[in-house]
Amino acid sequence: MSKIRIEAFVSIPPCSGGVAVKRLLKQIEAEYGEQVEIVFHTGPGDPAWEEYAIGNAPALVIGDLVKFVGLAPSKESLIGALREAGLE
Repeated sequence: MSKIRIEAFVSIPPCSGGVAVKRLLKQIEAEYGEQVEIVFHTGPGDPAWEEYAIGNAPALVIGDLVKFVGLAPSKESLIGALREAGLE
């Protein structure tokens, strides 16, 4: 089974939402580390911001779909999005 890619878009300096997203992704990595791949994009200079047309941070792309923009999701919401992408 291939890993589900989570791309996190956070600002510099980090806003409170970005800090919350980083904290949340540490929890997800601890629980589902074998099943997920987490990539951080700090911007807005990173070209991935334009690729996905991300205008607000924080944002999360699960697989190849933009799922959350401008907010830090709850753990339950993020796990739901991961399950939609194939998390077992």
